[in-house]
Amino acid sequence: MLAIQEKAGQNKVIERVLCEAIELCPERYLRWVKRYNKTGRYVEGSPGPKSAPHALLFEEKQKIIEIAGKEEYADLSHRQLAVVASEEGIVEASASSFYREMKAKGLQNNTKKREVKNKQNKPEVNPDKPNEIWSWDLTYIALGPIFVYLFAIIDVYSRKIVGWHLSLRATVEEMKTAWDKALMNEGLINIVGAPQMPQALSDHGVQMAKKTAKQFFRDLGISQLFARYQTPKDNAWIESWFRILKHDWLKYNDYVTFDELEVMLGTFIEYYNNQRYHGSIGYVTPSQKHNGGADRVLAEREVRKDKARQKRLEVSRTKQTALVGLNNEQERLKEAA
Repeated sequence: MLAIQEKAGQNKVIERVLCEAIELCPERYLRWVKRYNKTGRYVEGSPGPKSAPHALLFEEKQKIIEIAGKEEYADLSHRQLAVVASEEGIVEASASSFYREMKAKGLQNNTKKREVKNKQNKPEVNPDKPNEIWSWDLTYIALGPIFVYLFAIIDVYSRKIVGWHLSLRATVEEMKTAWDKALMNEGLINIVGAPQMPQALSDHGVQMAKKTAKQFFRDLGISQLFARYQTPKDNAWIESWFRILKHDWLKYNDYVTFDELEVMLGTFIEYYNNQRYHGSIGYVTPSQKHNGGADRVLAEREVRKDKARQKRLEVSRTKQTALVGLNNEQERLKEAA
């Protein structure tokens, strides 16, 4: 516009010629000039129509706010929510529309800012009794052309598998099922009073660090301990058990169906907890250590060892005495001859 004014000056004919040359309606140009002379601006407000004909309807905005506020979708970004809403037939709207509506209602909590990472501290894991710290994780197991997921929870003090769950999905809901089973097995829920809950030790996986997972543990009164990033030895207890399971058991057993694998896992865990002697806890079984019977078992083992030693000493002394007597008799016979 400034270029047209500089070239044309006050000549209206030249103004029209220049406008036609750049395919600009002369009447529009004149309106711009008039508005600029009056307000000092070429346009009023933001460019474009005041109300887009394809703008979201009121009921569509309400559906966006409704789905964004549901707990089951709390971990989804606005882009993921837009896809979910479309697939479930709730509302058809772009990801940017979801973002605007969620931001307006203060529901957009998934935009993460880059944070300067502080030095990571190794978690303190020094339990002196059962059900004080539970180490947990999930691993995948091949089942024909697909993978299934095993959630497992081990007591760090006793090395007992207190809970497990096999699933076709690696989701927070499946993790909750594993923890519900573990807490039920140990009698820590549905009881009178406030039981002392264990701490949950894990890495920073999706199923551990999601908002819904953290809320689940908070609701139960369970505090979370996290291993340092890229430091699996901080959570070595469950990682070691997964290795035992895969290399000492699954490697030598065949299974075809999900149910067969589930039964096989139950059989192994029963054996591991109640029959397998664990070197890290003095070669007692995890159940013996967990239930407080390890000291008695170790004491009885020492008594048996001592009895066996005493028996060997007695036998050795008897043989030595007989040998001495035999030598004396031989010497006497030699002298008599």
